[in-house]
Amino acid sequence: MVQQRPGKRTTQMIERVESGAAVRFIEDIGGLLANRMAVAGRALLLFVDACTHLTAAGRSTKTVMRQLEIAGFGSLMVLSLIAGLTGMIMAVQTGTALQKYGVEGQLGAIISATFCREMGPIWAAVIILARIGAAMSAEIGTMVVNEEVDALRMMSINPVRYLVMPRILALTIAMPILTAVADWVGMLGGALIASASFNGTFGQYMESAQQSLDSFDFFSGLFKSVIFAWIIGTIACDRGLNTTDGAEGVGKATTDSVVLNVIFVLIADMIMTSFIQLVMH
Repeated sequence: MVQQRPGKRTTQMIERVESGAAVRFIEDIGGLLANRMAVAGRALLLFVDACTHLTAAGRSTKTVMRQLEIAGFGSLMVLSLIAGLTGMIMAVQTGTALQKYGVEGQLGAIISATFCREMGPIWAAVIILARIGAAMSAEIGTMVVNEEVDALRMMSINPVRYLVMPRILALTIAMPILTAVADWVGMLGGALIASASFNGTFGQYMESAQQSLDSFDFFSGLFKSVIFAWIIGTIACDRGLNTTDGAEGVGKATTDSVVLNVIFVLIADMIMTSFIQLVMH
């Protein structure tokens, strides 16, 4: 049976449909990027506004301490567990590869450098944005839909000073501490596997780590964690303050907070890592 070729009119219609789909796809991507840039710009203005209220931090000591307890102590156990397991997994994978070349003694150097430069700050940021960032968005969003934020304005209380500044300040304090904990616990997890599976000792592992690391590696990771804290706190509070549509809007704001924080944390990490490498070389 001979198949008939589509006529000229049919071919033109197919081309128009495909062209229209391509245009709609480009428009959707452009709209998404424009929306993300608008969120970033609004969040940046919110961060600057919050910084102008730092002089009133003494009046928000109780709020800062409560947020610090939630963000710091509340995240310590889960972060330690994840960092320790990550260090062990890295030691198993990397140690097996190094053993083929007889250089498993460099395991400490590799794991310590990886954690201090990247894994420690990133894991701390992921835990904080998932636990604390989402909770901040939900809490502030609920206050918005219940008109509690409007009530604060009616009482001449600035919501940025009362709600945003203490949360960003608490994260700024908590994130470097959590990052340092993640660094050490991850290195210790790798040391356990190195001594148990690759005939190394704890002393050899730490000596290898000391030889490869310097203070710049450690403090560059802490610097990253501070930037991540500003990003997470600002975006979480921004999404909360811009919540609409009641309970459904609170859920959407919480989801958007996590998604946007992941995107902007990774973008910031790429930029800072490139800059640090440029400075080092």
